[in-house]
Formats: sequence, C-alpha cells, structure tokens
Amino acid sequence: MKKIKKYYRIIFQLTSPLSVGSGENNLTDRDIIRDSRGVPYIPGTALAGVYRSLFSKGTADNYFGPELTEERIQDSLKNGINKLKDSDIVTYDAYPEVYTEKLVTKRDMVALDDYKTAVPGAKFDFQVLEPGLTFVTYIEQNMDDPKQQWVLDEIASAWMEGRISVGAKTGRGYGHTKAIKEYSAIFDLRTEKEKETEQESQVGQDDNMKKLAEWLSFDMYDSEDKNWSIADYKKISGICAENPQEKCSITLELRQQGGISVRQYTTEVDEADYKQLTARRIAGEEGENEKEGTPVIPGTSWAGAFRAQMGRLDSEFCKGRATAEKFFGKAKNKGKDSRKSRIGFSESRITGGKWVVNTRNAIDRFTGGTVDGALYTEKTYYNGRTVLEITWDFSGYDEEAFSVSGYDEEAFSVSENERKKFAETMAAAILDLNSGYMAVGGLTAIGRGLFAVEKITVNKKEFAFADRAVEDIYPELVKAITGKEEL
Repeated sequence: MKKIKKYYRIIFQLTSPLSVGSGENNLTDRDIIRDSRGVPYIPGTALAGVYRSLFSKGTADNYFGPELTEERIQDSLKNGINKLKDSDIVTYDAYPEVYTEKLVTKRDMVALDDYKTAVPGAKFDFQVLEPGLTFVTYIEQNMDDPKQQWVLDEIASAWMEGRISVGAKTGRGYGHTKAIKEYSAIFDLRTEKEKETEQESQVGQDDNMKKLAEWLSFDMYDSEDKNWSIADYKKISGICAENPQEKCSITLELRQQGGISVRQYTTEVDEADYKQLTARRIAGEEGENEKEGTPVIPGTSWAGAFRAQMGRLDSEFCKGRATAEKFFGKAKNKGKDSRKSRIGFSESRITGGKWVVNTRNAIDRFTGGTVDGALYTEKTYYNGRTVLEITWDFSGYDEEAFSVSGYDEEAFSVSENERKKFAETMAAAILDLNSGYMAVGGLTAIGRGLFAVEKITVNKKEFAFADRAVEDIYPELVKAITGKEEL
C-alpha cells in the first residue's frame, strides 16, 4: 500500500459548449451522457484520457499504468508475469454544481461541398451543455515519495491555465474549460521510522494512528472538510517538460463588416424562420437582452472557411491531398484510418452589435413576381466584434496515429518545407479575411460573414498590423507563424 495520498478538488467552468456522447440517439443523433437521475456529467474515463495526454508515454505508463492492450493481456497469460499495473492516479466523474434542463441545447451540423451545398446524408444534430456551467471534479494520487506529487500538480496547473478540453470536437472549439478554484489535501501515513529510512524530513509529529484516523474520517465530497485548503503547488509553465511540443497559436480580434448567417433552425411559431446561431449568455457578457443569447460562430464553420480558402491559395491544401490531411486531418472512411487535425479553431462569441429582422420573398427571375410559398423571415446579427483563436501543432510525432497505424515518419512528421508552406498559406488566408476575400457562414454571396482584422497576436505577442501595407506584413507574419523567429 502506498502511504502518501494527495487529493485535489477542482471547480471549473465551461467556456464553450460541451459534447460528451452517450451512444444513445433518442432525442438527437448523439444524445449527451447522463446518470441514472438524468443529470449530465463528464465521466472520469474521459478526464483520465485528457490527463494522460499531458505527459510523455513513459511518464503516463509509469503513473497511469500501461494501456490495456490485447498483446499485454496475452503476454501476461502466457508467461505468468503481470505486465499490467493499477493507476496511481484515481480520476472521478465531474458533476455540475447547479443544473437545470435548459442548459442542454441542440446543435446542427452539415457537411458542405466546395460550392457550399449540403452533402446528401451528411446532416446530423447533437446535444451540448451550454458554456458558463460550473462543474466539480476530484483527483487522487497514491505515492511512495512526496516528490511524486508533481504529476498531480501538473494536472492542476493545466486546469488553471485552461489547457484542459473535454469531449468531442475539442479542435473545433468544443469542450474548453477554465478552473475557478482548486483545493488540495494531503495525508502522509508513513511512520517516523519509514521516513528516516527514506531519508525524508516531513512536517508533522503526530503519531501514525492519529494520522490514519484523520485520513479515514476525511470526506472528499464535503467542501467544508477541515483538511481541504487552497491549493498551493509549484506551477509548471507550459506543456510538461518531459513531452515538449511545438504548439503555437494566433489570436485574431475581428470586427464584423455587416451581418453573419450561421443558421439555427426552429419550428416555433413566434420565432423567425432562420436565425443566427446563439449560445447561452455567460455572466457579465454584454447583449441586448438575456432571452436573445449570444451570437456565435462555431469552430467547425471557421475550419471549413479556412480550409476552403487555403485550398484555393495552394492546391496542396485541397481536400484529399496529403498536406491537407496532415494538417486538417481526415475522417474515417471505408475502413481507412482517421487522422486527428493538427489545427484547432475556437468558437467565436459576437458582442457589441445589433439584431436585425428581415422579411424576404423569392422573386421569379423571368416574371419579376414573387414565388408562391417562398416568404420567410430571417433574424441576423450586425456590426459586432469577436475573437478567433487558431492553434496548430508542428510536433513530428503523432502518438494517436502511431497507436492506430504504426509509426510512419513521412506520414506523421512535419518537414521544414511543409511547415513553411503552412505558414505562408495561413498568413495569406488571414490577410484575405481582412481584405474581404474570405467569408464565413451562409449567404456570403450577398455580403454576409465578412470581417476586418483589428489586432493579431501570435504566441501571446502582439503583431504590428494596423496601417501597414500587406507586402510588409506578410513576410513577418509568415515568420511568426512558423514559430522560428521571435517577434
């Protein structure tokens, strides 16, 4: 038995919609997971996978136990040597602090072709939990040496820094979080003799029986338990030092040039036929009224717009090409392996604008008269401001792809030439967005979905952008995106 036990109580908030599917499709194509009481939650297994991904494979196997593969099971059976190991990190489910059914909403998605026409059979809907919802979760670590608690501290640090994303489509803006508060408790059940043997000096002179009694009486689920204290740990900045990654990000502060049309559909008689997609208002967020919600542009819409524009700029980024699949990933199809996208797009929340309702009718191009049954009302959002964050990963080892298909250096590594090509094409797409050559959402042919870029921040450093010629900005932006030069 490992006699040092540390616990964390983490209170966190969703900063974007969360999609954790249950495998059921009673209400939508993918219903959210719920417990026996009907309360949505985040399974501990989902969180454990996220925690494990923070570390190198060696560290993860050491502290979380090796992955349960058929090969290891058979090896253990044949040779009589157990190659499996219990995890030292115990992960618990995350439950909402306060929950009401109105926090569960529905999102619709549809695949589009190059002409923004829906692909037949590619529409589906799914349930999400709205951003702003607060959860509580717990983590426990069992140790032989107090120095090992750095693993749990690194997980706590990742929560505080907003590096934890959960559920489906995290690379498209879903499941992002931020920790609000963290509490910790630690129990050292070793005897003084055991500490001396390990040459360890530990604060506390209580006898072993008293410490054992304190641990046994500890109620992890009681927020008022005297053993809980505000978490105090040595912060580890960035990604775990044992697993360096070439991860970069760019933040664009955008201003609408007109309206936006990312539609959500409704059959309510008192609602417009077509309305701009909204999400639940987060506390403190500006808006005309609470009922309207906050207009949003999903990360999936941004990903589609950038992918299409980058394909127009460079044919290597067209759908189906090797470079495009290396950066944007590919879906599993006809028995072929899928590949995770290296590029992530956040969900953008638009504020500071105004709702406008338009009633329209289709016009017959030959007679100039109205088309019967083609009258509809649309509600859209104009002249707001928003922020888009794009992240990408240049690291040359795709551990997930390796576990599925075996390591192929040429397939999963990013060469210097590919790195440069990506930076050149992404920089050009961003400048096209600012110039009005790229639009997002629907009705782009009539001027919807246009934005001006007001500020660019690359890897948390502001990029000089305003009042500069494109030919001056472009080469500097390319260098910044490659991550090879400091700004």
